Amino acid sequence: MGRVTVAVEKISDTVYHLSDVVGGPTILLGDGVIVVDTGVPGSATAILAAVEELGRDAADVTDIVITHADGDHVGGLAALVEATGATVWAPAHEADVIEGLAPARSGHVQRRTGVDRRFEPGETIPLHGGIETHDTHGHTIGHVSLLLPAERILIVGDALNNRSGLGGSPPENTANADDARAAVAALAALRPDTIVFGHGPSIVGDAAERLEAFDASLGG
Repeated sequence: MGRVTVAVEKISDTVYHLSDVVGGPTILLGDGVIVVDTGVPGSATAILAAVEELGRDAADVTDIVITHADGDHVGGLAALVEATGATVWAPAHEADVIEGLAPARSGHVQRRTGVDRRFEPGETIPLHGGIETHDTHGHTIGHVSLLLPAERILIVGDALNNRSGLGGSPPENTANADDARAAVAALAALRPDTIVFGHGPSIVGDAAERLEAFDASLGG
């Protein structure tokens, strides 16, 4: 079998985005390797190939942080945990979905793997110099977005997308439309310099103005 290759979008010297992998996993480099979201089932191979392209290997992956429990963001989680032994972090409600203790937005209940560390939105995860977690529920009940404050890099999961320009949570994949709209305003208030999406290419630099304009375009 040939070596797997995957396009890696460089966001900064320590942040890399796999925009061609469904669900847009993000890799954070430091003393160890942190993976944010894990794509659809089968994505672990591509994620680990990207880790290797960045000069690390599976043994270096220490932590996996989840923004929400949709299948295109946690589909590769169990395989990635098995390959790396990494600690899994997830917001409390989404952790229940991952562990099969609560239904997903679809109503389906499925245990994918265990969650080692649960957190509430607003807490700072003690990884990568401190990862701020922000409540952006609406797409799912417990969705969070992650801010790397030193670089003003915002990882938004599916609270926003950039498939064909900036967009919010698609109505057909939204638990609560009013909450999803409020999440856009909350993200705009953070004034990020860069936005990394679950779907679509990142906006690297000068993202705050574009996000504020999108927020204003939604009205209300």
